[in-house]
Amino acid sequence: MKSTTLEAKHERMLELLAEGASAREVAKKMGYSEGTTRVYLHNLYKAIGVRNKTEAAIWQLSRTHAAAAPPDVVEPAAGAGPAATRETFGDMALAEDLYCALGVMSTFLGPYGHVWEAGLRLKGQPIDEKMVTRRAQTRLLWRALLKGDFGYAKTLNDEGIAERMLLDQPSDAVLVACVLMIGGFSAAAQKLAAQLQHRRRSSIGISQRESNLLAAVEGAMGANADAGLAALHHAAEAANAPILRQIAMVCLFHAYRARKDSPRAHGTANAIWSEAEKTRQQLEAMGVRPLARDAVLPHPTRSGAKAANREKATAG
Repeated sequence: MKSTTLEAKHERMLELLAEGASAREVAKKMGYSEGTTRVYLHNLYKAIGVRNKTEAAIWQLSRTHAAAAPPDVVEPAAGAGPAATRETFGDMALAEDLYCALGVMSTFLGPYGHVWEAGLRLKGQPIDEKMVTRRAQTRLLWRALLKGDFGYAKTLNDEGIAERMLLDQPSDAVLVACVLMIGGFSAAAQKLAAQLQHRRRSSIGISQRESNLLAAVEGAMGANADAGLAALHHAAEAANAPILRQIAMVCLFHAYRARKDSPRAHGTANAIWSEAEKTRQQLEAMGVRPLARDAVLPHPTRSGAKAANREKATAG
């Protein structure tokens, strides 16, 4: 883990958080008022690049684990044998990719996910064939972003598909531009982003939030990375636009990973999992249960069962 120099009070706070202490318990044990403790915790989160005490505790546990590892222990090379057991979602996301790590939970995040579908059904609105096609295309883009499949966005750009999105699917074009930027296709990304920004004030243009997201991703992957990462982090905390927040979180994960900042990439991945779990709970509160609960093993077909019994009798 990347070395981080912290003040003594912050080190003690991290130890307490890793032990499961609440903010009130931290204040009591360290002799501070709760107001002062909140300020110190806010400064601590900023210093280590996390958003809350849960992520701070994970950050500290990962740091402690790395410090305790024997110096002669090294990660096995690819194909050299089984990898060490992955203990958190963040570990799995760094070892594989967000799409593989999320699995079916990826359907709770991003544009046209389960929440969108459940909303239409509750309103009694049908999903026509055109919408199904559009949804499928957008979900492919979302999957490419989760996977880090930057070549997919490059293909869409080279074949002129991204440019056509400017007219009827500008939000998809924003996704393409983000994937291009993260993948290092800066010239193509900047050209598409410029076209999107030019159309921002039109009736079928992008929103101000989408414009801000584009600028943040471009900054995070460019020369002024620190300012860009701060802007992207701000976009990832936006409460009023969940889809853009989730896109920003995934972009932030890729940006940290590109900078080889594993601790922050790890914490961001865990926050993405938390976002998916909250969305699943939201759906269940709406009366929608997209994942099976208490499922039972189905019986084989009658013909299959009879054939199995005949084979068993013959073998006997």
